[in-house]
Amino acid sequence: MCKISCVCFFTLVSLSLFFSCRQEERDLYVLQPSTDSLVFLLNPQTSVFIKALFPYTDEKGNEFLTFQNDVEPQILVYDMTTQQYVKTISLDKEGADGVGVFCGYNIQSWDEIYIPCMMRNEIDVVDSEGKIRRRIQYLKTVEGKETLPIIASSFPYMPLEIINKKMYINQQCPNRRLGSRTVEDSPVTLVLDTVANELREFSLRFPPVLPSERTRGNTLGVEFLYSQTFNDTNFVYSFFFDEKIKVVSLSGDVLRAVSAKSRYLDRFDLSNQNVDLASLPKILCQIPFYGNLIYDKYRDVYYRFVYPETEVQPHDNAMDIWQLGRTKFSIMILNKEFEVVGETLFPENTYASNHFFIREDGLYLSTSFVKNPNFSDDKLCFRRIELVKSND
Repeated sequence: MCKISCVCFFTLVSLSLFFSCRQEERDLYVLQPSTDSLVFLLNPQTSVFIKALFPYTDEKGNEFLTFQNDVEPQILVYDMTTQQYVKTISLDKEGADGVGVFCGYNIQSWDEIYIPCMMRNEIDVVDSEGKIRRRIQYLKTVEGKETLPIIASSFPYMPLEIINKKMYINQQCPNRRLGSRTVEDSPVTLVLDTVANELREFSLRFPPVLPSERTRGNTLGVEFLYSQTFNDTNFVYSFFFDEKIKVVSLSGDVLRAVSAKSRYLDRFDLSNQNVDLASLPKILCQIPFYGNLIYDKYRDVYYRFVYPETEVQPHDNAMDIWQLGRTKFSIMILNKEFEVVGETLFPENTYASNHFFIREDGLYLSTSFVKNPNFSDDKLCFRRIELVKSND
């Protein structure tokens, strides 16, 4: 009798613990693929390995999908509704209208397009014909620090934000020119007042993922990556190797640091990575980390991409996978208070998670992933993903 009672007791305890864990992980919301899709046909001189992809709505309310060609110095424009090609904004690399090597852009209007140069501390403003209207330099902050050239990419999601005649300039990594205090003294973002012509630092610094002395050693090169999104009031940051999310005001003050931990990530170990160029793409496709953070203004939620530890198969092209967004990922759903209200694990080898945009009817994820059985390099495809309340 005692033995039976003990068995029943431990069974009840186990069930209680099981349902308790289930309750903790219960999703209030999930992301659910719909049957709707968008398909944009590409010409042979356009690559699906896109580094910068942004929607743009003009003054008449017309929606466009725009992205930078990875093959030629061009920005391609498609009508979002008809999915038809509209035009190409071609840019010169050299000469009087030369913008050099660039990654990303910001379209304020068809006659005001901001192009950040990767090789010098300069942002060129061009029109739709690629003609330079003016050049903006950002060499040194009023605090006396030299700056780094910038990008405005989709992955990591680091758009060039322009708000009330102020330009918010992301620094990709800690500035090694700061010597022994590289990490501690490096601002994550700079703000350029284009009226007063002043460049100031945000108080936000990079998290101490690596000590300053190790930033000059053999590293992965991604330890300090982060994503930045703007919620119409503040900036919100997600560092790839930090579970905390940082909220920063437009003036650069850190307002909050909120823990937002994924159920699919445990801990990070960056101490024993033996890195060489040949093995780097495979390592980047396997190690766990947080990815992009994007704000959905239509539903007032945040989506935080998560990449669990994954094994790359020997026959896989790791570089192609890395450029498009890993074989396996989840997306966390955070409410306006940054509470985790759900996390959806997506099917493997289906989506190119680096390519996305948000519209009024939902989140769009690209299905143009190299391991997707329906992959074609002559079209760029997106599936509409709905945010729905969970039935659990």
